[in-house]
Amino acid sequence: MLVQLDRTSPVPLYLQISSQIRKLILTGALPEGSRLPPQRELASTLGVNRTTVVNAYQELAADGLVDATIGRGTVVRATASPAQPVSPSPLPWAEVFSLRTRATCDPLIRDMMTLCAQQDVISFAAGVPAPDLYPLDTFRMVVDEVLARDGRTLLQHCPTEGHFPLREWLAGRMTERGAHVSARNVLLLAGSQQGLDLVTRLLLDPGDIVITESPSYLGVLQVFRAAGVRLLTVPLDEEGMRVDLLEQILARSRPKLIYTLPTFQNPTGVTLSLERRYQLLALAQRYQVPILEDDPYGELRYEGTPVPTLKALDRYGHVLYLSTFSKMLFPGLRLGWLAAPEPVVERLALIKQLTDLHTNTLGQWALAEFCHQGLLDEHLAHLREVYPRRRDAMSAALERYCPPGMTWNRPEGGFYLWCRLPEGLHARELLAEAARRRVAFTVGDAFHVDGGGQEWMRLNFTCHTEEAITEGVKRLGQAMEALLQRQRAQPTERLSLRPIV
Repeated sequence: MLVQLDRTSPVPLYLQISSQIRKLILTGALPEGSRLPPQRELASTLGVNRTTVVNAYQELAADGLVDATIGRGTVVRATASPAQPVSPSPLPWAEVFSLRTRATCDPLIRDMMTLCAQQDVISFAAGVPAPDLYPLDTFRMVVDEVLARDGRTLLQHCPTEGHFPLREWLAGRMTERGAHVSARNVLLLAGSQQGLDLVTRLLLDPGDIVITESPSYLGVLQVFRAAGVRLLTVPLDEEGMRVDLLEQILARSRPKLIYTLPTFQNPTGVTLSLERRYQLLALAQRYQVPILEDDPYGELRYEGTPVPTLKALDRYGHVLYLSTFSKMLFPGLRLGWLAAPEPVVERLALIKQLTDLHTNTLGQWALAEFCHQGLLDEHLAHLREVYPRRRDAMSAALERYCPPGMTWNRPEGGFYLWCRLPEGLHARELLAEAARRRVAFTVGDAFHVDGGGQEWMRLNFTCHTEEAITEGVKRLGQAMEALLQRQRAQPTERLSLRPIV
């Protein structure tokens, strides 16, 4: 058996040995039943360590080419004869994935994005702003300006913390709203979803306890589940989180983090009252638990009195503040930010480096110019005129087209109506029926940790024109009526339909 080794090759010696023997077996030069040289003998012949030969033979055995038997040595297997060559097969990727990702990766958000992209579907599912209101012309003008002026610089790398003029503008904006932060407290992100992931990596280990509202944003629930943390929930009412129930949980469980969407909460649209904000901060200070305040909709108030952010009321550095431009401008821009004490920002920047080095530079420079020219404020003023009309159009359509027993909220801002279905209807069954009519929404159970919410659905009122909203709700009402009629015709049968989203 001729084996030649190339000691200058980067290929390990044991792989050189196994590959040459494999070729001899598969070509028939070593037929079925042939005995390979003893390990010590081959090692001596080749001038290598015996362990090198052991590893080579193990490779061949793992490929099913040889059998190692006490007393007989290593023998070529029958299945490896030229008449029955070993055939490669596709790698079973589902079996290779980690157990954690197999258990926690829910395709709901991805599927919502896919549905939203279909031109013939009226989708109330995704939490996105109105494409017909995008300030394309002004943003294109700003991009052209910064490219012409600073193109060679802005197409290079930038600091992980982000473009300083944009961080400075954000710090000033937050200070105007009462939160005293500087640019050094601001970390720019590839969207707020990255911020959720980074904070989870920084603060949480598997088995740690996190407190959330119930229901809560489905994206953060997925992040926490993937991290292997335990979720304890606090119910909501018309004033937001039931802070009176929170202290019992804090005293009993000692959580590592409180996550909250206190302003125009997703999915319910409720806003935490000022009194409860003070109570929440007092509890966080007493039990020394950080709060992650997620505030993507705070700039989108259409009526009523603004309430200070938790960050603005925080005097002892307990609040990490997270927000995004995705709800105000373009979700495809993928730019968000986190405001936190400097030690937290420094550590988060180190973690972020492992993911993407920094957020896209061109987007940061263009957005900084867009904001400094006052164009964001102009755009927000326009949204605050249009979105409440769309909210009211959806509410009127629900009143007109949906069966009795349907109820919903009327938020003072944000993106969503939180709707309770008439008795007897479940959201996932309705979703399958609605999809046949080319209309979609988000099912309520996706926002619950405990499996509740089957009778709820979330509708986005910002994404479509008033005419499209009316048509979509009309289709939704038709789907409800179809389900109710079917149930009346077959009262003892429960529908069992697979959800489309």
